[in-house]
Parts: sequence; C-alpha cells; structure tokens
Amino acid sequence: MPSLTRQITLSPDTYTAIATGVAQCRIAPIGVGAFRLHVGSAQPAPGTPDHVAARIEPLCLTNLARADIVYARAETEPVVIAVLTGSGGALELAGYDALDDMLKVKSVQKKMRDSFTRPLADLWQVTAADGASATIAGGTLTIASGTTAGAVVELLSKDSFTIPFRAMAGVVNTRHANNHQILEAVSIDALTGLPDGKHCFGIDIGGAASTTATLMRYFSQNGGLTPLESATVTILTTASASILEIEPFSDEAYVHSRALDATSGRANSYVRHQQIPDPSALYKLRLRSLNHAAWKAVTGAVAGTGGVIRLAVAAHGLATGNLVWVEYLNGVSNAGAELRGNFTVTVIDANQIDLQGTVFAGAYIAGSGRVALAAAPTAVSLQMSFINCQDYAELTAEITAGRGQIVEGQAIAARTVAGSVVTATAVGPVAHDGARGSTAPVIVAARAVTAAYASVASGDVADLITTVQGVQVVRPWQIPELEWSSAAAAGGITNTTDVVLGAAAGAGLRRFVTALQLKNAGTVATEVVLKDGSTVIWRGHLGASMTLSESHQFADPLRTTANTALNVACITTGAQVYVNAQGFIAP
Repeated sequence: MPSLTRQITLSPDTYTAIATGVAQCRIAPIGVGAFRLHVGSAQPAPGTPDHVAARIEPLCLTNLARADIVYARAETEPVVIAVLTGSGGALELAGYDALDDMLKVKSVQKKMRDSFTRPLADLWQVTAADGASATIAGGTLTIASGTTAGAVVELLSKDSFTIPFRAMAGVVNTRHANNHQILEAVSIDALTGLPDGKHCFGIDIGGAASTTATLMRYFSQNGGLTPLESATVTILTTASASILEIEPFSDEAYVHSRALDATSGRANSYVRHQQIPDPSALYKLRLRSLNHAAWKAVTGAVAGTGGVIRLAVAAHGLATGNLVWVEYLNGVSNAGAELRGNFTVTVIDANQIDLQGTVFAGAYIAGSGRVALAAAPTAVSLQMSFINCQDYAELTAEITAGRGQIVEGQAIAARTVAGSVVTATAVGPVAHDGARGSTAPVIVAARAVTAAYASVASGDVADLITTVQGVQVVRPWQIPELEWSSAAAAGGITNTTDVVLGAAAGAGLRRFVTALQLKNAGTVATEVVLKDGSTVIWRGHLGASMTLSESHQFADPLRTTANTALNVACITTGAQVYVNAQGFIAP
C-alpha cells in the first residue's frame, strides 16, 4: 500500500510526562512492514539522513522537547501511535482528551444561504450560452431562458455537501413546453470539484416536465445510470412564490413543496427509494435552465461511421441537423473528454443517431444516458428569492421518524397527522373512583370544582381539588362556594331555644365549623352548646356582662352528621349571648 505519513501532536501535559519519564511515546506498525520515524520541528523528506528507518519492533521515545513534532511514515503498513504511562496504561490516543477524559469526535457541518444580495460569482460558478442569462436585482435571482433553441444556463454552487442534507428555495416560474427548469444536487469529483455524472437528485419544474404551474417531476440517479424520473406530481403553484425542497438521506430521498412565509407544514411530499444517490459521495447544488424538449433515454453507444459516437435512442423522431443535449452517458467519452452538452446529429435510422464532430472512446455502460431535442420556447424565467442548504453533521445519527410525511410507516413508533395538532394524554392505571391497583395512579392535574363531587368508596382513588383558578384546596379550607358563615341574631340569644347556625347541607354533605366567636352581654352567666341536630358536639361557659368576645379556632373542625342542621343554644334563661360561626361544607 502507499506510504502514509502521520503527525503526532502531543499536549503540553503529555510532553512533561514524557520528559520526566512518567510516560513513553510508543510507535509500532500494524503489520510486519517497516516504517520510518522523525522527531523534530519540521517534517523531513523521505530519504534524508534523519528520516530513520525502524523495523517490526516498537520504538519508544523519551525526553521529547515541547517544540518537537513526531512524524511516523509507513513504508508498507500504517502505524499505530499511542502515548503510554510507565505502567502501560494509555495516556493519550488519537482523539482522546486527557483533560475531559473522553474521546472527542469532530464532524463537518456546512450551511449555505444565498439571498441574492451579492454577486453571483461569490457562491456560484455560472455558465450561460445562446442568449440565456442569470442576473440578480433587488434580492431576486432571475434565470431567463431567452428564445434560442438549445440555450442553457447553469449555476453550480461553490460549496459542497454530504448526505444527509436539505436544500430549499423560494421559487416563482413561468413555463413553456420547450424549457426545463431544474433544481438538483449532483455528485462531484473530490479532486476537481466538478460534477462526475454519477449521482443526482432533484426536481424539474420547467414546461418540458409540465406546463401546469401545480405540477412537476422529480428524479434520482445512482452509479451513472440515467436518472429515474417520476410521472408528473402535484405541488403548490409556482405561479406565485412557493418553497420547493430536496432532502436526500442515506436510506430514502424526499422532495417537498410548501407555502412561503406560512406556518403551515409541507403540502406535498414524495419519496424515492430506488436509485437514490450514494450517501458516501460529495455533492453540489446546481440550478439549470435548458431550452429543450422532453428527455429520451439512450439505450446504447458505439463507434459509428468515421469513429463518431453513435447513440441508440428508440423512436427518437429527430432529423439530421437537429441539435440535442446529451448527459449522463456513462463509460463513453468524446476522445477522452466528458460527453455532455449540445451536439448536432446525423440520423442513421429511426432508432440511431450519430453525434457530429465527436470521437468515440470507452465502453458504454448499459442503462445510462439521455438526450433532449433543442427547441425554442417563448421567453420564460425562473425567479428565486433565496436558496439555502443545511448539511447535517456527518456523524450525527439520522432520525427517520416521519420526516414531515402524512402517512404512517416511516416512523419508529411515531405517527404524523396532517393539518391538526396531535394531543398526547398521559393515562394512569386507575381512573377517578376506580379501585386502587398494585401501581399508584399517575396524577397529572387536580379537578377544578365549584361544588362537591360524589363521594368515592373507602380505598378508591379520589381527585385532588382546586378552585376554578387552580388554587389547591386543602383541609381546613374549602372551595369558596362551599364556605359558610353565620352572624349573630340582633339582640342575642336570651332563652334556651335552639338557634340554627346552618341548615342541613344536603344528602351526603356535612357542615364543618372552623371558628366560633361568643359574647354574653347579659347579667346572667350561662353555658352554651353547639348541636349536631339535637346532639351536643361542643360545650362552653360564658360569664356575665362580658366586655370582649371569646374566640375559638378549631384546628380539627367540628362537624355534623350528613344532612343535619348545626344548632346553638343557651342552657340558662336571662343571658344575652351573641354567636358568630364560620366553616365549610364537605362530604
């Protein structure tokens, strides 16, 4: 295998550990091959004297200076590099951070947005021919087709992206039967940065796909085959500004449309599982306008008369001298150059054409290539208010649940419902007034009430209660609607007849007494009793001619039996007793 040079960058703490003998830098080949080693402040060239060879045995370094950089160059095998403690434990490995005691993984994440407020050349490589053009004005990109058959405009992004990513654009377009308007992601050669014709995913909203503003086609390609194009599908109208999206993942690829500057979700989504682009390739965005008719598939390519490139295109319907656009022809080149662009044809028969001025080279790969006849449209335009691309972190796990779809089957225990809010309810194992099970119920809220609910049986689950404003009601306080108070009668109680402080509360309900205030203004002392109906539940004594009231607070409220009146009475005639009481009603 080719030689591999690796640089070890050691932290200051590690240098100190090596210099003091606490740690060693150990370098060893993975296999049996030799490698060379250098320690210094600059990388040496192979073959220089200080580019010392080492063999199978591991090499341990001590007394490294802080400025030293360690280089290991494998002759036939990669090398393993580690810094070890004196006891043999690992102190530093590739990606290991000793301060945080963790392995750190860095990933690449790219974000690109063009709101078309700066020159196109800042972010795009622009190609235009035969009167077609791409211009910016007022924050809007306009790609104008012109009216010349075969005219082409292409914008290729300077930024590249990796799958998964999402690209979206705000689009307005006019349509004519002889024009393609294409938004796509295309794979590129990692060295040249140019499209390699191997993988793509995109949408064709031009008139050659459909002249209706609510229709488009989407396509995907893998391995250089002819892009697999859909039938026409419905989208939001592009006669006014709408959002179009392409979103390739490693397992499936999506296209979407949605309203611009609206809170609504995606209105149309379509998925491709067949022939989706390779997730390991590198991609750029490409915008295109082509003045050509509908695509026709190439089924073969050989050397024709005089060594020109001869294409097999079933029922091509072309005439000699026609101009056609050729692309995605895999394995065949024009004398070593990429076979892509406009070519004049010579018709051989109903199913074969020669590309004039070409030189056949290579070997055609079955299933690749497509052509389109150059045709003159009326002037049409594609306008964009913005385009952006979010390259998800390369090492981030993909979440494949739903992806904005309105159907089930794409989620891990998830369902997306279109046009409505999904409400999830937390449910405990026991309902109100149900018998308690082996597991306690999940209580997510209390019950707001203005009247008592029916009593539950002993041992059943009961609701916490609050006021209608959510203030929790706890003993001895009750909801305001069930609190009561009784004011003393004018002139006080002067006989031994029962006086009603509170009538019977109703079936299943009791009166509770939380506070009592008493005063005897008469010249005769007396006992005072509170009665549950006729049964005394509290007794007190009031002296004669009291100047101050006597107050009682019941931490444990007095209570009547269910549906029974609460009464008060004096035991002695001749007293003048004033009684005020407060409490609440509850079961």
